[in-house]
Amino acid sequence: GNFKQTATLEIRTSLTLEDIPPGIPGAVRASYDDLVVHPVDYSISPGDTLAVEVYELRERAIPFQAQAEVLSMGYVNLPVVGRIDAAGLTVPEFEDAIIQSLIEQEVLLDPEVTVNPLFLQQATYSIFGIGVSASNVAPLRAGTFPIRRPDLRILEAINQVGGLNEFVSDVYVFRNFQVDWPSDGSSLPGEEGQQADESSADAPDESAIESPVGGEEAAAGDADDSGRAAEEEELIEAVIEGDQTQEEGVEEESALTDEVLKSLEPEPTDPYIYVDGKFVPNPVHAGSPREEVSVGQTPPGFDAATPAVNWARIAGDTEYRVIRIPADSLRTGDPESNIVVRAGDVIRIVSGEIGVYYVMGQVNRVGGFAFNAEPITLKAAIAAAGGLSSLAWPDRCTVYRRLGQREQMIQVDLDRIFAGKDPDFLIRRSDIINVGTHPLAPFLQRLRAWTLPNPTSNVGYSYTYARNFADIDSYSSRVNPHNEADRFPALFP
Repeated sequence: GNFKQTATLEIRTSLTLEDIPPGIPGAVRASYDDLVVHPVDYSISPGDTLAVEVYELRERAIPFQAQAEVLSMGYVNLPVVGRIDAAGLTVPEFEDAIIQSLIEQEVLLDPEVTVNPLFLQQATYSIFGIGVSASNVAPLRAGTFPIRRPDLRILEAINQVGGLNEFVSDVYVFRNFQVDWPSDGSSLPGEEGQQADESSADAPDESAIESPVGGEEAAAGDADDSGRAAEEEELIEAVIEGDQTQEEGVEEESALTDEVLKSLEPEPTDPYIYVDGKFVPNPVHAGSPREEVSVGQTPPGFDAATPAVNWARIAGDTEYRVIRIPADSLRTGDPESNIVVRAGDVIRIVSGEIGVYYVMGQVNRVGGFAFNAEPITLKAAIAAAGGLSSLAWPDRCTVYRRLGQREQMIQVDLDRIFAGKDPDFLIRRSDIINVGTHPLAPFLQRLRAWTLPNPTSNVGYSYTYARNFADIDSYSSRVNPHNEADRFPALFP
């Protein structure tokens, strides 16, 4: 230890570069927009349950009531009315769709339709985690719960399932947002604005792209193409007539056929042309994308870092943003942390480390020890194991940490950590702490036993203590003084 100075020391959360830091990578703090309530009109989605009421649908002066579920294809089946598309519509729009269908089918002249949502699949939030609720010492109640009003805050949402106990360290919110993809699906998320700026600043006029070599040259090119097509048709007719009428001159016919086939091949064109100081796509180039670029060549303006396949769009049109909220800020009522719960949010309650760590080697009590959702440092782990034994060598300590299917072996110096020269670090689940020894440790143990006080041994200071304060029969077999008869009974009252 260090008993001479006072200092504030850092506690590390990771030991090496391979050690994965705790928490969720990419998590950000809550922003101002997360605190603002945005009331939106909910759009019906598959899996929703709606209560539909149509007045006088089957009987006069009696309303017809039914619970309709939106099927996976996005429609609802109603008696008499039939199948009506509901996905993507708001509740008022769905009411108008039912009214329009009743009028078109001449079922009712003036329908009265009321639709009330019973369960909205997308207007829910999910919560999960490991911990103990603060209310009744019961496990945290995880599940999916409806959002019944737009100003639902995260602290209220957590309190509905048990609340925050003192072991909860962080709250993570996985919030999804829709990506606005272009119609062709060529750009990746975050590239829309960049591509728009580049296109507005660098794109040439449409007229220049359509006829990059001028109107007259383009017209001349069209005339050449029509003349070439006429010649090709004449050559094809000649070949056919020659095959039917001539039986001799096979070599001449084969040569003519090769010449015709060669003339039928389109002339190679460049996929890009130089116009106004920059390369633009050639509008007359008819080659396939695989033929536009030959092996080893890169066309102008082609970014090799951009993938040819938009995997993000294939995976889905939804991306997630992870928001980290310290649990202490929620306990203290920080208004900047009590964000609004949005539809589709997934809330994760993170407690301290859960599981068991192990201490072995030269400690007074070896075995496995539980975390109990409390962060444990190396010094705390040694203290829980009863401290170091008399044979321990403090600078010989190894921590074994699991990394998936591998195990990392980290050497630490307990002397420097306890002296405050090296920062302490947090122990993780399944860590194994092994305190080693040294060949000189037994000799030092005997030396300490002869020179330092030890109540469990009769050597050293303890031997002196026994000699000075023991009874008189320490060296010979005699009766203790308090057991002998008083020689002067009248001397002391």
